[in-house]
Amino acid sequence: MPQEEISKSEKMLTLIMPVYNEGDAVIPVISTLFLTVLYPMQIFVVHDSPDDITVPTVKKLQKYFNDLYLVKNEWDRGVLNAIKTGFKNANTPYIGVWVAYHLDPFGILNSMIKKMENGCDLVSANRFTVDSKRARGDTIKKMFSYGGNIVLNKIIGMPISDITTSIKVYRKSMLDSLVIETVVNGGWAVNAELAIKAAIKGYRLDEIPLEKKNITLVHGLTNFKVLKQLPTYFRWLFLGWKNRKLIKSHIH
Repeated sequence: MPQEEISKSEKMLTLIMPVYNEGDAVIPVISTLFLTVLYPMQIFVVHDSPDDITVPTVKKLQKYFNDLYLVKNEWDRGVLNAIKTGFKNANTPYIGVWVAYHLDPFGILNSMIKKMENGCDLVSANRFTVDSKRARGDTIKKMFSYGGNIVLNKIIGMPISDITTSIKVYRKSMLDSLVIETVVNGGWAVNAELAIKAAIKGYRLDEIPLEKKNITLVHGLTNFKVLKQLPTYFRWLFLGWKNRKLIKSHIH
């Protein structure tokens, strides 16, 4: 399917899945998503190069799933630009981001879409529940992930508890109103930026707590580079802090 025809889809949800040499590891993830999500959905697998070993795997899966598309990263390489490419090409009421190594056998997306249908503009998964605490990486990375989200939620007043997870669903009309300024590569950064800016503008945010049964990590490691990405991390923390009164004023 030519890329220019993708935007004509009448689906409710577009899931953007950035990949980099995932290969056959995407098979259980993509298959489970199509089998468990109850709403009309399409998946954009966004790759940097036709040489990516995930491409032939997805082409095989396309024989079984009509709403699975390969989309070439339109900008430079990397997760950030893959997400931006997906945002640009998706033309459904809801647009989500899903990482290629998260298997969801119980369909958490159904609960997320239900909240969107009830008026939310952004719904996020929450890894930091009593049952879950799914932050990955070494001790320092977990500290920044868990600690930063506590600051945003408890002190700044963000209405969701997990700003940095990539498992989010956005209302397209909201996305169209926000300018992405993030330049550092990493899905966590752009998702954090969008969540904080949405809260400042008064959009309605909500979350679904993850349980251990909800998400299985097929493979993959966090790509958070502490020294390189820390300035971006604190940039969005400071934006939230500076606008904390405004954020809290929007909470009903």
